[in-house]
Amino acid sequence: MDSMQSILLTGATGQLGSFLLAELLGCGRNPAFEGKIIALKRSTSSNEQLQITARFFQKPGSWLESHPQIQWITVDLSDGIALADQLSSHVEGEITVIHAAAVIDINQGTSGNNPNVHLAQEALLMAEAIEAKHFTQVSSIAVMGNSAPLEEVTELGPNDFQPNKNKEALGTYAKSKIQSELEVWRAHEEGLSVSIIRPGVILGVGPIDQAPQELWKRIWANKLPVSTDGRSGVVDVRDVAGIVVHAHLGRILGPIIAVGSNPEFDTLLRGMASGLGLKRSFYKLNRNPWLNRMRRLDFLKSFPFIGRFFSASTRIMLFSRNTYDGSTGSALIGEYTPLDRTLSSMGSMMGEVASGQ
Repeated sequence: MDSMQSILLTGATGQLGSFLLAELLGCGRNPAFEGKIIALKRSTSSNEQLQITARFFQKPGSWLESHPQIQWITVDLSDGIALADQLSSHVEGEITVIHAAAVIDINQGTSGNNPNVHLAQEALLMAEAIEAKHFTQVSSIAVMGNSAPLEEVTELGPNDFQPNKNKEALGTYAKSKIQSELEVWRAHEEGLSVSIIRPGVILGVGPIDQAPQELWKRIWANKLPVSTDGRSGVVDVRDVAGIVVHAHLGRILGPIIAVGSNPEFDTLLRGMASGLGLKRSFYKLNRNPWLNRMRRLDFLKSFPFIGRFFSASTRIMLFSRNTYDGSTGSALIGEYTPLDRTLSSMGSMMGEVASGQ
């Protein structure tokens, strides 16, 4: 790798961003990147995630904050042109961009705005202005779907991008990821070299009060009383980092699906509780009969406070039987980390974080 090549990373202080830094430094599936890593952060960003990730890799707490290969720059991601001007003095030789910054909404509300589209637009403007040679977008399996009834078990692959999904049934996060990916595809049609990665639900470690750790937090606090037999695709954060870096350096278009397994929610939640070293009881709501019961209560979706629990998006989140074909991801890194090993290692660390150890 030419030492005059640089990678610019947005979202560097987030869960995935911090693991991408570790991956680029050689702590993962790929050889260490030899060029400069320009890591962007907001003025309000905390370094707690960086310290937890360093601890996970058994490194000193300041490992990522002070590593000589990483140049930290405090920026405003909301203005791509101004950002490009700010970065002009830091860009040397060929530069590429990994866009991992995102606002995660695990509650999947259907109203309001999510800033992910604006972030993607400004990141693309920045990439154009600094003449980036490649742009990697971390998307989501939330952009995928088909027309099969909710009750059916279907496997989704790279071609199952559904930008015209029923907007009423989509949460703000899914909408933002669909629109963001469309922006990247448009840039690709205009000549920009891109890679698109669609991770499933990412299982990792980080501050217990941050959105990526919401499930860990609820299980730890014993505030998640029910489970379902719905499914979703999940993946170890280390695997996602390995796939993103491999695709980025290889300039592989994709879309690449990063999903290691497709467990039922009941299995996932019980495994997470076990990883935390806790015994938790969950009341399991099976789609038969609960899916039709919730459909009959659809009229409640317009009621204040309780309405979101009876919306179409909630039914999809709880009872979808879709599975995701992650073979495009495993083709880059080999076998995914087994789910039980992920839950054990991440759960152990999250237990320490939650208990203040």
